[in-house]
Formats: sequence, C-alpha cells, structure tokens
Amino acid sequence: SVLLSINKSGEIVEGDSVTLNCTSDSNPPAEISWFKGGTFVGSGRIYSISNISSEHSGEYKCKSINEHGEKYSDAVTLNI
Repeated sequence: SVLLSINKSGEIVEGDSVTLNCTSDSNPPAEISWFKGGTFVGSGRIYSISNISSEHSGEYKCKSINEHGEKYSDAVTLNI
C-alpha cells in the first residue's frame, strides 16, 4: 500500500510550510513521484512546500513505481 501523510492538522494558512510524506511498503523499494491535479510536481519520499499560497491549493497524491507496477496513494486536498 501507499500512504500519504501530511505534517499539518487543521487549517493551512498562507505562509505556512507543509510537508507531504509518502510511504510505500513495496518490495523491491519503489520510486516515489508526486502529482498535483494529475501534473507531475516532484519525486522522492517527501514533498515540501514552504511559504504556501493559494496557488498551491489543489489535490495532491503520490505514486510508487517498481518492477511490479505502480500504485497511487489516496489524494489529499489542500485549501489555502
């Protein structure tokens, strides 16, 4: 499974720093990619947004890819 967690609980306001963390229990280890509304925005287990603003609003999800295929996490929606 692929799990997306966020370091903020509650409301996110402009200027906050937000870290999204993606964990995958796949074996062999997976490559992690990040998507915002279907657009690729980064790779690696952690996706950080500093000084967040309304343009960062949207739906984020991570994808793990290994030789067995790919899996998406549930999406997280940021409203700023």
